[in-house]
Amino acid sequence: MKEFVAARRRAAAAARQAKRIERRAAKLREREAAAARGEEGGDAGGEAGEAGGAAAARTAADAAAPLHRLEYAAQLEQKQHFVEKALRRLPREMQVAARSDTQRERWRMPWLSQERLNQRHGLPCPVAPVLPAAATHGYRNKCEFTIGRDEDGSVAVGFTLGTVRERKHVVGRADGVPTVSAEMLAAARRAQAVLAESPLPPYDKVSHEGFWRAMLARQSFAHADGPPELLLCVAVQAAGLPEEQVASELARLREAFVAPLDPPVRLSLAVRRGAPPGEYKHAGEPAEAEGVETVLGREYIEETLLGLSFRISPDAFFQVNTLGAESLLTLLRAQCSLGPDSVLLDVCCGTGTIGLAMARSVKRVMGIESNAQAVADAAANAARNGITNAEFICAKAEQATRQVLERLTPSELDSLVAIVDPPRAGTPRRGRGLRRLVTHSD
Repeated sequence: MKEFVAARRRAAAAARQAKRIERRAAKLREREAAAARGEEGGDAGGEAGEAGGAAAARTAADAAAPLHRLEYAAQLEQKQHFVEKALRRLPREMQVAARSDTQRERWRMPWLSQERLNQRHGLPCPVAPVLPAAATHGYRNKCEFTIGRDEDGSVAVGFTLGTVRERKHVVGRADGVPTVSAEMLAAARRAQAVLAESPLPPYDKVSHEGFWRAMLARQSFAHADGPPELLLCVAVQAAGLPEEQVASELARLREAFVAPLDPPVRLSLAVRRGAPPGEYKHAGEPAEAEGVETVLGREYIEETLLGLSFRISPDAFFQVNTLGAESLLTLLRAQCSLGPDSVLLDVCCGTGTIGLAMARSVKRVMGIESNAQAVADAAANAARNGITNAEFICAKAEQATRQVLERLTPSELDSLVAIVDPPRAGTPRRGRGLRRLVTHSD
């Protein structure tokens, strides 16, 4: 009995130590990411975080595309450096974790021997060069514009320059941001003009007061004949305001977008009541019935990817660079080594982009996604493309992955390939029967 208790205590201590190591590693990655945003930038195309501790960006372009001041070749070198720097931390972290594990025999890592690390200049594995993008300007098919005030106090629709931690909420206009398309910029300017005349103020993330919060824009690029589709979703904080005033302002916004934009688009407009997904909701904010209502056009856009047609709702995950996604999926196909007997498990599948793009090369596709609307989109996308060997499950990854593995036959487990996009916490640490795992992040 004493030996059993002692073993339990050692196991608990090892688990606590492993968690401490994981927390320290996460903090280190967070600090380096913050430093990269403030000094060098972390990604040429992504929107910068608004709640971090990095120094305030000088312009909206600095906030949304931190590497834009560098030549593109230098941007690729920076990204290669970031990836290799992160990978060089991995051997040390794994060695520390192995020493703290009471069952050390599980850790057989000849590929992390000092001899092999020296051969690869400290890298735990070979690292291929960063592939250049087909388009470097105006390529984002999704932008999340913040609504606020610029440094002069005027209404602005763009990107946050200050941070909430700095108690500063200043928004830079989207003009000059290289990743924003001409169509999205025209929509941001139109919204800006309408909101500047509104008696209701823009939302302030420091005081947690105001009406107009944010504007999500989604655009099709590989569209069929005619102008591209553009879907706007404007978020408002309407709690506590007279419904007549709210309805009047939203009607005025709708009327403004009935008029054509330049460049021309096929425009849809939706209104969200409450905080946008992923945005921190302050405890002091009044409660209100949240939801998305389409007030102009339709509830989604359609995009074509590798010959497949995809329906994309406002909140559904879809790769933000359509041409880049095609290059990525082509590469993933080769990496997965798929065959007619393969079973593909697409974890955090969004609208089903990856699984459906590979469905005709495999026996079966199973996608897992926690967003119900994205799952509905994925099922609709399978149907519209005549794909019948794909199934999509609405659940959290850590719950559904185990259930899926238990449902598969021994032969299906032998041919199972799992793709995780993006690699994230919540994916099961021990996937019994999972022999091949491909992770990617775009």
